[in-house]
Amino acid sequence: MNLKKTFIVLSTLLIAFTSFPLLAQETEGEDPFSDYSYLWEDSKAKEKEAKRKAKEEAKKKKAEDKLRKQGSFPVATDTVKTDSLQTSTPELDSLKSDSLNSTNNIVADTIPEPIPADTVRNQVIDSVQTQDPTDDIIEIDQSTSDSDNIDDAIKERSKKEKKKREAAEIPPINDFRSGMSSEPGGEFNGGFTFTQIGGQNYVGMVLSPEFKIWKLGLGLNVPILYGLEDQKIRTEIFKDGVGAARLIRYLRYGTQKVDPVYVKAGELDGTMIGFGGLINNYTNSTSYEKRKVGLHYDINVKGLAGIEGMYSDFDPNSFNLFAIRPYVRPLATTGIPIIKTFEIGSTIVRDKDQTQKPTSDSTFVTNTFTADGVGAFGIDAGMTLLRVPFIQIDFFLNWSKLNMESTVLTDSLSNIFTTDGAPEELADGYADGSGFSAGLNFRMHFIADVFSTDIRIERLTYNEHYLPQFFDTNYELQKDAKILSLGSAQSMSGIYGSITGHVLNKVQIGGSLMIPDEISESSPALVRINADLDRLADKISLHGSYIKGDLSDLKDAFTFDESSVAKLRFIYHMNKFLAAGLDYYWAFAQVEDGSFKATKYVAPYFGLSIQF
Repeated sequence: MNLKKTFIVLSTLLIAFTSFPLLAQETEGEDPFSDYSYLWEDSKAKEKEAKRKAKEEAKKKKAEDKLRKQGSFPVATDTVKTDSLQTSTPELDSLKSDSLNSTNNIVADTIPEPIPADTVRNQVIDSVQTQDPTDDIIEIDQSTSDSDNIDDAIKERSKKEKKKREAAEIPPINDFRSGMSSEPGGEFNGGFTFTQIGGQNYVGMVLSPEFKIWKLGLGLNVPILYGLEDQKIRTEIFKDGVGAARLIRYLRYGTQKVDPVYVKAGELDGTMIGFGGLINNYTNSTSYEKRKVGLHYDINVKGLAGIEGMYSDFDPNSFNLFAIRPYVRPLATTGIPIIKTFEIGSTIVRDKDQTQKPTSDSTFVTNTFTADGVGAFGIDAGMTLLRVPFIQIDFFLNWSKLNMESTVLTDSLSNIFTTDGAPEELADGYADGSGFSAGLNFRMHFIADVFSTDIRIERLTYNEHYLPQFFDTNYELQKDAKILSLGSAQSMSGIYGSITGHVLNKVQIGGSLMIPDEISESSPALVRINADLDRLADKISLHGSYIKGDLSDLKDAFTFDESSVAKLRFIYHMNKFLAAGLDYYWAFAQVEDGSFKATKYVAPYFGLSIQF
């Protein structure tokens, strides 16, 4: 018995040792990281390739079926019936002899030499790939006996067709300026609330539905507030400007730099034009109730050329901040890596804002330095240096010049007071300033896009009477003050950096910092923070943003004043339908005396929160 067990063990070991070299040979050459390749594979591209192959196979099968039904599908050499050749007659022998002796003429009645089935099948498949399956299949001339010539012709035709397809294809747009992807769907938030605005107490309800269907997006904000003191429904939101259109937070079609057509109307938040040399982190709505309805768009033609721009406010009283940027990708069809992604554009900005603002004595004021119109001009360019499934690196340049000079501005600057109170004219006069910047953007995807991040770093250099990214949120808050600050702006260099990341499309956190080498009142810094957390642990949602400009000291970065805009919505989901939350808004709002002042809006609420 022991001898039998020993024999079995020895046999097993012998088989294992003899099989080991074969196993090693089979695995030789395999990618040692193949089991982890899913971490960096582009799942969308892989799925698209699989669909393309399946479609081609379907076309092939359909073409073959059609040939079989017509009875004309080529037959392989070994299946050709030769029964008809068995019969021999004098006439047939003579015909065969003539056809064999002739080198230049082929008698039509003779049976041609059969073409190998594999060659004919490949020719049929190639023809199917370049035709619509409903078209007539190209007939194959079987009178040709030289199969090598047929193979060469087929290969040559395939190469020509491939070159035509490559010439017609435009490289896909994978632009870091498109922002992070968002999930389709929508949600409905609404409930009963209590708040205080301008010293008045209000109760009521606020409805905030948001819909995302296909490429369309719609967000509404409908406040219904009843004043406890005056016992009236608050209607200030519908007065002046665009009136009831303020109920629409945004109406959007497409995604910028992803779809050929992108249009967004309503509240503009964190808007950038081009590569952000002139307009970056721009927000048009700095008042909770007096929200503006603007327009942001980007339309491109097959990735070759396009036009993007914005208009800040459709208030009929004046021509407000307007920007337009035509751009072109002149080498997009070359197919040359890096070069084919090159983009160049030119931005024109104009603002003649004369929107009326109420004061405490029931009169109105308008912006002084925009009366004659101010603007800017810029040129930018960029390209993708590296693009692999898990990282993309983009390089860009910006040059721009401000056009703010006017008689009103020069007169105002000449009367600036010094510390001892004596008036002083500008020593060097005033001239429009210009600036230059160069930067890189790193977009990284980790673990099959579970975590993604954008990191942007930009070096800025500018001369006197210029501030980089001039048209931002702080410009909209106080246009006259920012334009006036150009008079004392000094030549400077600095750094702009931003970072944005998302996890599973549920958590998105980011921020940016504009910081000159020497921070001062004439060269201020800017801070921006934003966060979106959606139903963490099915309980907590948080949506917020904060911007603070005109920073002469970074210690004041989180001190609320007239240069701050803060928005926060906190929601606690008690179940799938009920929620309690808090809306917080620090911005400009109309107060009791009719003027606009920096104020806070706090509104706790209880109601519905439904995601779909």
